[in-house]
Amino acid sequence: MSSERKFIRENTKRSLIKKFLLKEIEGAGFGGMTIQRTPIGTRINILVERPGMVIGKGGNKIKELTEIIQKKFDVDNPQIEIQEAGASAPLNAQIMAEKLAEALERGWHFRRAGHSTVRRIMNAGAKGCQVIIAGKLTGARHRTEKFTEGHVKYCGEIAKEVMDEGFAVAKLKSGVLGVKVRIMKPDAKLPDEIRLKTLEEKEPEPKTEETKTREEPEKKTDIKKLAEIPGVGPSVIKKFEKAGIKSLEELYTMSIDDIVSIEGIGKKTAETVIKRLKKLIEEAKKDES
Repeated sequence: MSSERKFIRENTKRSLIKKFLLKEIEGAGFGGMTIQRTPIGTRINILVERPGMVIGKGGNKIKELTEIIQKKFDVDNPQIEIQEAGASAPLNAQIMAEKLAEALERGWHFRRAGHSTVRRIMNAGAKGCQVIIAGKLTGARHRTEKFTEGHVKYCGEIAKEVMDEGFAVAKLKSGVLGVKVRIMKPDAKLPDEIRLKTLEEKEPEPKTEETKTREEPEKKTDIKKLAEIPGVGPSVIKKFEKAGIKSLEELYTMSIDDIVSIEGIGKKTAETVIKRLKKLIEEAKKDES
């Protein structure tokens, strides 16, 4: 058998088993299944809200399901494992679709049931959800009602990746209602979301003798006080400090025009300050060398 035919056959079998389980364990809150081949046989994991209804008294129900799946679908040594949905049930689209169908069959008004389902899903932490109810809702004609909240993707590859879909049928006296629930889960990653990674703070490296010797000459040339400029009076220094200039580094980066713009500083004074500041830095560099 070619790989294409084998692929189609396996997926068809998977769909038929899912359809069979949906019918057989109706009311147990079927939330999906996975089939995995193992050296021992075939493992079938079933997610349900009420595991007791699937296992049955003394495990009779699950044994019966195992035998039917083995004979009807030609599955090699099936082993059914039941997983309880628990707190994640409101974030499972299939479970919520079945719950909504049950509520409609019990006589709930479709608007009340729709809004209640949306509210429960969003309270569980979903990014968005959509509930669609179609059929004879109020009149004789078919119509569709949609209840949407949060972020919902409708088409494209992103909709297949981030949207979980579930479908169920509500059988009423007036006719059949189709129920569809679509949920965007809290951990869904959208392509337009940007997440910034925080850099880990590195511990300072221990100082060696080489680094200490390198730092020593830097301390000699580290001139910070404005008063160290020769020939500059205290009145000029006060004007610099008033303008917010507190270190020689700030003053050295300023141009003559920037210094002249300070109140009380003329062009000649500015030129003198820069000239003497440069001379001071040159002398400091000579001492360093």
